[in-house]
Amino acid sequence: MLIRQHGVQGTSVAQLVAASGTSAGAIYHHFSGKNAVVVEVARSAISIPLAALKEYLDRPASPAQLASYAMSALELAPELGELLAQLGAGAITDDALGRRLRAEFSMLRDSVEETMQAWARLNDVPAARIEGYSQLLVGLTLGYASQRVLVEGFDERVYLKQAVALLRLPEETPQG
Repeated sequence: MLIRQHGVQGTSVAQLVAASGTSAGAIYHHFSGKNAVVVEVARSAISIPLAALKEYLDRPASPAQLASYAMSALELAPELGELLAQLGAGAITDDALGRRLRAEFSMLRDSVEETMQAWARLNDVPAARIEGYSQLLVGLTLGYASQRVLVEGFDERVYLKQAVALLRLPEETPQG
C-alpha cells in the first residue's frame, strides 16, 4: 500500500518498518534492502495472474479472452493498476531495480505467451499467427492501467471492447 500511494522513491525503509509492525532488523533479516521489498511486492502482485495463467493451460484462452480477463481484473482491483504505475516509475529511476522488475514481469509475459501458444495448438492456429500477441496484450493491459490512473474521462468499457476486438483472431468465435 505504501508503494502504491507514495511510489518507490517516496517510500522509506522506516515507513516499511512502521507499516509492518516489526523492526528494521526483522526487515533486513528477510530482505537485503528496500529494492528487495519492492521486488517482493511486485512478485506478490503478479502471483495472482500467474496462477490464473497456469489454470488456463488446462483450458487455454485466446488472446482476446486473456485481454478481457486482464483488464477486467484491473477494473475489479484498481489498486493493482496504481501499483503497476508506481513500479514502472521506480524501474525507470533505479537501473538495478528496473532490471529486477523486468525479470519478474518477463515471467508474466512468458506465461501469457505459453497460454496463447497452448490455445493456438488446441485450435490448429499456426504459432506464427499469434507471434507478438503476448507483447501486444501486455502493452494494451499496461495502457489500460496507465490511462485509468492518468487520463480523466477514460472510458474503460470502450477500451476493453476495442482491445478484445483487436486481439480476436478470425479463427476465434466470439464468446457471448
